Formats: sequence, structure tokens, C-alpha cells
Amino acid sequence: MRMKRTLHVEVHPFVDAAEALAGRKAKALGVAPDNTVWWLADAGGEGDEVLHFADAWDTWERFMLPRGAPDFDFVQPLPDGEVLLVNGRSRYRSETGYERNAHVYSPEGTLLRELTLGDGIEDVQATSDGQVWVSYFDQGVIGALGRGGDTSGPSGRALGSEGLERFDALGQRQESGVSMALGLGQYILDCYALNVASERETWFYSYSDFPLVRMRPGQPSTVWSSPVHGARAIAVNDTHVLFGGSYDDKPLLQLYRLDSRGEQRLAPLTRVVLTDETGRAWQPSWLKGRGPWLHGAEGTRHFRVHLEELLARAGAT
Repeated sequence: MRMKRTLHVEVHPFVDAAEALAGRKAKALGVAPDNTVWWLADAGGEGDEVLHFADAWDTWERFMLPRGAPDFDFVQPLPDGEVLLVNGRSRYRSETGYERNAHVYSPEGTLLRELTLGDGIEDVQATSDGQVWVSYFDQGVIGALGRGGDTSGPSGRALGSEGLERFDALGQRQESGVSMALGLGQYILDCYALNVASERETWFYSYSDFPLVRMRPGQPSTVWSSPVHGARAIAVNDTHVLFGGSYDDKPLLQLYRLDSRGEQRLAPLTRVVLTDETGRAWQPSWLKGRGPWLHGAEGTRHFRVHLEELLARAGAT
């Protein structure tokens, strides 16, 4: 069923990192469980810098990484002020398993430990109690299938072979529940979008059939067949989902209800166009969903919008 409506919503920047970056390149962006913003800035030969911004702050909290630290693609806070930085690639060595592609730093920039989270990482999202969810793209999944077991978990499965893994803050693999959530004969080939809404609620959306899946410990999973193909972010609550992007239109946002006339079926509500304070449509190069929040970045500007705001506006038009 095609969308018949388009909703325009003005969203001001949450923060502009231009001054903090001072002309440097942003190497990684992340959203914390509390919806604060983390950036990793390239500082050249001086060592990269971790930047953190929260509501009502006037300046960024920041610390430098040691010189010679490897490249990283993802940044997430952990409990007790620790910060997790992850490289999306990890070479596999048959004699020793995977390279350690994740480092945990103190708030002062001291390296505390190194972890192995697997190769072909699509996204990393941590919870406030230190669970680390890692999703994988096809090279990570297919490559892992050909590598056999490793020593990082009792099951003997290669890291990334299920498309979505859960670790503790020390890098020990935990049961994810993905296989049970998808059902017999279903699997993730490429986890396009991940949304770790809380310590007890994780959503994902994956190739090739693009199911939308909700997992909660101790409760049956919920799976919706999605008409949206190629989205790169999802924002969710108990009643609605906002898909960010598609194969045909990368900036496209589409809002759906999670039920249709009492049935567990996605029902289209409206397209959404987000505009900035000048009335120009946002063209984000990066999108991320965290619970009901959708975050996006365009250049040095970061915005965020809550599903409840969109639903309120949709109901008023």
C-alpha cells in the first residue's frame, strides 16, 4: 500500500560540531542510551579525540586517545565512564582467531582492555548496563560461516554468523536470541538497521526479506513483514515505526503503524520530510534510531526527532 500523505516537520539542529571539530574529519558518530551524542574526531598525528555532547551543555566533553591508536568506526559509552571504540573490520587468523578490533578507554583516555567483536560490523549499540549489541553486514555473516568455530562463546559459532550478537562489557559473547526470534529456516544475511531501545528491548531489520523484529527477554518475539526495502535506520515505540531511507530514496522517511485493524501488519501512515530552521529539507548522510528517537547528521550538524512529535503533528493534519 502506497503512502498517500507527506508530513513536513521543522527540526532544529541538536548541536553543530563545527567549532569542536575545527576543520577536522569526523571518523565515527554514536548515540548513547540516554540519547546524548558521541563523535570521534581525526586529530592527525596527535591522536584522535573523543567528543561527547548532552542536553543543555554549552561545550563538548572531550578526551584524547593515545598516539598510535588504531582507526575506529563506532563509539559507544559503557558504565563507569568507560568508552568503547570499535573498528568494523577484523582480520581472521586461523591459529589465533580474530584480531582484537575493539578498545575500551577510561574517561582520561587510558586504554583499559582490548576486545574481539568480529569482522564486517554494521553497527554497535550499548545499553546503560553494559550490554553491547553488534550487527554485521553480509561480508561479516558469510565470511564467518566459512571460518568455523572460535573460542569466544560456548556454542562454537563463528562471530557474526547470526548477523547480530550480544556481548558483555568485557567482550564475552552472550546469548542473543536471534535464531529463536526469527524462527526455523530464517536468518540474517545483512542486518541493515539496529535499534537497542533499552536493556530489555532490541529491534532489528534485516536482508533479505526485511522483517522488522522486536526481541524482549522472557517474552515471545514479534516479527512484522515489511514493505520497505533498504532502510538504514528505524525509530520505534509500542505502536509505530519510522523507517529511514530506502533503496530508491536514501533520505526518505516513512511512518507506519504496527497494526492494521487489529492485525499484526504494518500499516502506512505518512511520508515525513524533516526541514531545518531555514525550511530546507535535511539531507543526512548518517541516520540512527535509538528507541523512539531518530538521529541524523548532515556535515557538522546533528539533529534528533522523537516519534511522539511526529505522531502529534500527523494527527493534527
